[in-house]
Amino acid sequence: MSKAEPKQLLLNDVLIDFASLKIKVAGKWCAIEAKQLQLLRLLIAQKGQAVTRDKIMDAVWPDVVVSDNSVSQLVTQLRKSLSDDKNTAYFIRTIPRVGYQLIAQVNDAPTILEKVVPASPRTSALFIVAGLVLGALFTLLSQYLLAPEQARLDYQYQSRLTSAPGAEVFLRYSPNGRYLAFSQSNDQQSQFDLAVYDNQSKTVHSIKNSGYSEEAPVWSPDGKWLAYFRYDPISCDIRVMSVANAIETWRLSPEFRLTRCQQRHGPTKLHWVDERTIYTTHWQDEQARLIKYTLSLTPSPKLEAQQVVGDFKPLAFDISVDNTLLILEKSAGWYTLSEVDLNTKLERRVIKRSRHSHAPLLLDSERGYYWLGDDALRRYGYNGNKQTVHEPLGFIADIAINPQTGDIAHAEGHARINLYQIELDLNTEQLLKSAQQLSSSSRMDMLPAVSLDGQQSAFISLQKRGITGFTHSEVWLKHKQRKSANLIATLPSDITPKYLLFSPNGDNILLADQLHNIYLINTFSRRLVPIISGFEQLNGVHWAQDSHSIYYQAKNPQGQWQDWRYDIQLTSNTLVKDNAPLETLDDNHLLWQLNASYIEYEKHVSSFLAAALEQQLPLSQLLPSLSLFKPAVFNGGVYYVLRQGHQLRLYCYLTTQKRNVFIKELGVYGYDLDINLNISSSADGTHVVFSQVDGIETDILLHKATKAETQ
Repeated sequence: MSKAEPKQLLLNDVLIDFASLKIKVAGKWCAIEAKQLQLLRLLIAQKGQAVTRDKIMDAVWPDVVVSDNSVSQLVTQLRKSLSDDKNTAYFIRTIPRVGYQLIAQVNDAPTILEKVVPASPRTSALFIVAGLVLGALFTLLSQYLLAPEQARLDYQYQSRLTSAPGAEVFLRYSPNGRYLAFSQSNDQQSQFDLAVYDNQSKTVHSIKNSGYSEEAPVWSPDGKWLAYFRYDPISCDIRVMSVANAIETWRLSPEFRLTRCQQRHGPTKLHWVDERTIYTTHWQDEQARLIKYTLSLTPSPKLEAQQVVGDFKPLAFDISVDNTLLILEKSAGWYTLSEVDLNTKLERRVIKRSRHSHAPLLLDSERGYYWLGDDALRRYGYNGNKQTVHEPLGFIADIAINPQTGDIAHAEGHARINLYQIELDLNTEQLLKSAQQLSSSSRMDMLPAVSLDGQQSAFISLQKRGITGFTHSEVWLKHKQRKSANLIATLPSDITPKYLLFSPNGDNILLADQLHNIYLINTFSRRLVPIISGFEQLNGVHWAQDSHSIYYQAKNPQGQWQDWRYDIQLTSNTLVKDNAPLETLDDNHLLWQLNASYIEYEKHVSSFLAAALEQQLPLSQLLPSLSLFKPAVFNGGVYYVLRQGHQLRLYCYLTTQKRNVFIKELGVYGYDLDINLNISSSADGTHVVFSQVDGIETDILLHKATKAETQ
């Protein structure tokens, strides 16, 4: 007689109840789907061994034909239920090219009797001593236990604070919590003016509308000064104005120029942490660096010193009054959120790693908590707990917390992101022949790819709910000779697209996601097929000239690169060379032959343009522009976008002629939305498709902090 399968098991510290379809994670019971438990039973039965995808399909879907993608989604769902992470796995490990392995400790669920420890003579004596000690501490412990527990905060939507055309961003509360300063775009969205919302009078006051762009206001710790960036088309200053008098007089207050700053991209903020210290970012050594300004305010504001802090390369950051730095950085495709004590050794303590950027971010007034505005407004604890406060209809542009009440204000809205296609004649002085909109304005369309012959364009289309969420993403194909585009693939929710790549004959498209998986889409059958997965990093994905094979490099668990080949007809991957050198720019791989899959692609394109245009453009303006808007290489040059002030301009650098040519204006872009903007070109450079932001609309919403009721 075979041993009956247990109804309950303990996996690490997670209790599994197979009979009731429940699991207990962190002391809380949660429902779990039956198919997830089927997969878990299979992995437990084969504990320590790699279970192939075929075996999983046979066990979970015995009478149904499913794809590899169904297995991937089921494993992802099970990991989510167990609070497991693919990159730091404690339960399920991915075995590249094979399947999955259970690595958790499996034990029988403890019974009540097993939790009772029988007493011995020695332990009885110890109990007497322990009882005396506990008796002495009873009074103190009872006071602590009976003291009212600090209530958790809940957040309830209260109202919109603004309703005007354009964008309201760069939110900052004053130290006394009465005023909310922000930047408000003008009607043309070509610049920002300074405005302040008064919580007492419920009124918005215009503070600065000088005809220049005043951005990113920040209050001094005593609330008597307001610092901000002032941009014009060719320069930037950090300025300070007095706000010690009545708010009605602020617009007449004199302003003082603290220092010059750089024209750069992105939502750069100022952080005024004490009377003499302001932090911000500065472009240096081809990357953003954290910089510290030391100033004095008497007799008038002036800069005394400035210095680069550590080796930090912030995409976004926040600093508390006790000099705790919360910083978001990117390295090797990963976004890392870390905490740093600026008073000590400047060492990073990693809080969270992700494939997605999570700006904006904000430190909470309670230590150990912070806010992120990605696809929702959430409050996170350093221990991994999270509290969803608000799910926007669009995206969240900025967050501010009232230091007195804990109320949360955030800017929320929509962006109109469209694709445009242009035709050019590179043999004439006037290169541009025609320009027209490629995609619909009803959705956000991005990540364009142009076929080598320029006859087809593919792009990703997604709904206007969240930018980083990529819910309901689709792949569309537009032929040059046809009026409208056609849907060729609907993407599962767990696929976050990274780039598209046409085959030389234009019959197939590769789609890469942020987790280094590659999918094949045939433009005729319109099927999405996973072909490459299970690797931690890929490089140099490219088609063979006959369009029958795909070559790529993958990093093995030992950190060595391997050359691989995928055969479309055989639908199989073959190892070509072990311990191979990293493919990059060299005599065998010319610049125009590289694509977005090459790890050093952006570095090589930036270095090439920086050397070619060094005498024509300041690098502090060129390099941030290339980071904001991804350029496109072709066999005769490079298309790139230059940001000057808030204006975007498309250029073409022709390699043979060594000529830099202005193509057209791409409108204004006043606020970085943390989205993919890029250009794609045909092989000869005569057909180009690019992303364009045609407008940003945001309003400020307020969520009231209230004490949660205790159970």
